[in-house]
Amino acid sequence: MILGKSAIVIAFVATLISMVYYILAARDEKLPARPKQKMHAGVFQTFGRYAYITMTAMVISASVYLFYLFITHQFQVTYVYQYSSRSLPFGLLISSFWAGQQGSFLFWALLTALMGLFLLRKSGNLENLAMVFLNIIQGFFLIILIKASPFEIRAPAPPDGAGLNPLLQNFWMVIHPPILFVGYAAIAFPLVLSFAALIKKEFNSWLRLAFPWTIISSITLGAGIIIGAFWAYETLGWGGYWGWDPVENSSLIPWLTILALLHGLIVQQRNKTLAKTNFFFAIISYILVIYATFLTRSGVLSDFSVHSFQDLGINSLLILFIVTVVTMGAIIFIPRFKDFPRQPIDFSAPNRENALVFSIWVFSASAFLIFIGTSSPIISGIFGETSQVDIGFYNKVNLPVAVIMSLLLGITPYLYWVEKGFKEIPKRIILPVILAIVSAAVIMAIGLFETINVVFFFSAAFALWSNLFILIRNARVNWINTAAPLAHFGVAIMFIGIIGSGYFSQSERIVLTKDQPLAAFEYQVTYMGYSEMPDGKNILNIKVLDGLDNYTAKPRLYSTRYNDGVMREPDIKAGFFTDLYISPLELRESHDHQHGPSFSIHKGETKKFAGLTFKFTEFEMANHGNAGEMKVAAVLEVNDNTHKHILKPAMIMGAEGRRTEPAKLGHESENPASIILAGLNADDKRVDLIIEGLEDEAVPTAEQVIIEISKKPFMSILWFGTVLLILGSIIAFKKRIQTE
Repeated sequence: MILGKSAIVIAFVATLISMVYYILAARDEKLPARPKQKMHAGVFQTFGRYAYITMTAMVISASVYLFYLFITHQFQVTYVYQYSSRSLPFGLLISSFWAGQQGSFLFWALLTALMGLFLLRKSGNLENLAMVFLNIIQGFFLIILIKASPFEIRAPAPPDGAGLNPLLQNFWMVIHPPILFVGYAAIAFPLVLSFAALIKKEFNSWLRLAFPWTIISSITLGAGIIIGAFWAYETLGWGGYWGWDPVENSSLIPWLTILALLHGLIVQQRNKTLAKTNFFFAIISYILVIYATFLTRSGVLSDFSVHSFQDLGINSLLILFIVTVVTMGAIIFIPRFKDFPRQPIDFSAPNRENALVFSIWVFSASAFLIFIGTSSPIISGIFGETSQVDIGFYNKVNLPVAVIMSLLLGITPYLYWVEKGFKEIPKRIILPVILAIVSAAVIMAIGLFETINVVFFFSAAFALWSNLFILIRNARVNWINTAAPLAHFGVAIMFIGIIGSGYFSQSERIVLTKDQPLAAFEYQVTYMGYSEMPDGKNILNIKVLDGLDNYTAKPRLYSTRYNDGVMREPDIKAGFFTDLYISPLELRESHDHQHGPSFSIHKGETKKFAGLTFKFTEFEMANHGNAGEMKVAAVLEVNDNTHKHILKPAMIMGAEGRRTEPAKLGHESENPASIILAGLNADDKRVDLIIEGLEDEAVPTAEQVIIEISKKPFMSILWFGTVLLILGSIIAFKKRIQTE
């Protein structure tokens, strides 16, 4: 569509013009002894503003036009065809805008452009230089949109679109990506303000301008991460909320560095220290955002992340974007080292400044460790075979970090900015410490015995009680002073929820035959059959009885052309202390045996079938053929009591769809069994196998469903903590606005 493409091209030209005029304005404003040049600076600045506003108008026009194409079902546009259909409700139709790469880049550019209008009004004497760098950033987005346009045409126009991935057909799709992109866009503004301040050697004046943007990005990134975790918990069916997937980590890493910047700005405003540190975090946070964009959108993680996008041919642009920001940061930041005022931090006595500095180190350590793990496919590929760290790596390295963070959260509220020594501090924290010990004793009595987990719980309980007392004290004075203790109280509750839900969760996998009750935990569950739905998302009706709360669970299990061909949406009965979580794994219809018996098996699991023992050890992935096909095999150890066979049934995926490559058990002359890889789920580390040529006595004659039923305690506590964290951050932003 020529209108949309033209708007992007005009926007790119306008941002170049704006950049040039702002460069001229920045040059002439440095000549205070020459009034004529000062006058020229004002004129150049005005033209730069007009050009920027023109760019913003063009980006708005392109965005509105893309919305129009979606709501009018213009399927001749490739992007509209790929991510929408006539059956989508209006809300999801709007969310199709940012469902793919091209639209999300346009949405990101739109948010950056709109936020830049506020920078025009609020940046004062930093405007000229800050807008130069903002135009450079915006220019990269517009180049990407010219290269990978959401307005490309396909011919002929199909009658309907391919539709939105069923996984994305969810209420959270409407708000989760926009909130994240607000955070990504907002991170650009501490960057451009820091560049301007460094050039002008104004090491403290930029704080007032950067602080609101830093809080906005911390709120929105945090909210986006939390919403994504809740979305995964209630939709994906694997029972968790955070899998340390590279795309999940790509949002978490810059959020941690932004939190480090936020705490550093607090210290600098108070004591004029940490100037170098804050400039560093302002620069590195945006670099990490662009690096995360490269990881998830370049295709380099396609073998390791279930969320990664396909390669659109913009790798070189993203790499150039990263190199440009890194180079600008190095050229501007490093030469200023000698100009920074010397303000050493006094570590001779504990005080609030020291505690905040330690918290910055903790945020940095966590961000660095997660960065190394997330980048492991690239790092390992440089030195040999590409591989990824195990999820256990993240848990091991971050657990000590979380303990230290909790202890800091507990002790910092009781420290003053100026302390004379250690003597008075134990008196202030004695009550929270005693209550934390009692809390740890209670949780141990319930069944938490592992030392590191008990230590983590104690530290989280210490943070909880400390901040609760400070929260009550501050609320009595003025509710606006509750921001920090409320947010930190929320973090402590969230940590307790993480410990409890992870350690005390119980799961049981059962096979339900239709109309036959079966006991699971203290419940009686009965599969009542499935209901076919107009949208194809069939519901499994499972009656749950516990003598008090009887209800029908309605998890969903349906076929799709995405992922492994099957979607599994759980049913969650949320309780104050415990969630009952029912996830469907497999439906065995009584009349559907033409492909032979089948079963699902998870990585590391062992199952017996027809006298054989099957163990699924790992996935094996490789390129296949010359047509860009990918071959994914399930490596199985099959033991027949005399020999152990290594079999690799595979699925080959390419542009023409997918096909299976069976594995034979034995020689052709023996009329062997064939093992077919019918489906796979990377999230759940599960494969679905069909066995032909073998019959098992346990093959059902009646309709059956395999479910995983779980009791998940502390989940409501976890979500409550995240809400308090975001609420405290919002109050902090309001307080900042009031003090402006």
